Amino acid sequence: MREGRSFMIRIYKYFLSIAVLVAFVLWMLWPQEPPTDEVPILQKDKEESINLNQPQQETSLMYVDVKGEVHSPGVYQMKEGSRVEDAIDRAGGLTVQGDPLSVNLALRVQDEMVVIVLEKGEGRLSDERLSDKVFVNQASLEELKTLSGVGEAKAKAILEYRETNGPFQNADQLLDVSGIGQKTLEGFIEDIQLP
Repeated sequence: MREGRSFMIRIYKYFLSIAVLVAFVLWMLWPQEPPTDEVPILQKDKEESINLNQPQQETSLMYVDVKGEVHSPGVYQMKEGSRVEDAIDRAGGLTVQGDPLSVNLALRVQDEMVVIVLEKGEGRLSDERLSDKVFVNQASLEELKTLSGVGEAKAKAILEYRETNGPFQNADQLLDVSGIGQKTLEGFIEDIQLP
């Protein structure tokens, strides 16, 4: 009887060992779950801290007043580097009467700029007229010095005024610049383009 029980215990241990072994083999061969795309929390935090340390690139926004022969005249928010053509597109484009030669479509817009599209026949900006003009709102120090009666000091004063007060909307605003009087303005008014 004892031998029978001992034999049964041995068989039981034998099958138990086999079961454990089979279970281990199956566990080893069982397909693993594919790795997820989740980034470990520590790595996420590290990446976020890196991003926080990087300078944020802010795009300057500016407001442009589009008037005249456009479908939807008004003030439009434009990104830095936009052109007059982009501002006119935002205003619905030219009307049938709008004259594309009345504005410089390639001109970069500036904050507080006024774009006026004239009706056909009211006025034109020919390439010949524009080629010799100094665009006061975009001109460099050297370009401003080419104007009659404008030397280093007056050119710097124009740049400082422009930086402080924004672009010039009309020629009369140039009289507010230190050193520029009516006579000086009359001397170069035909050689400048505004706005």
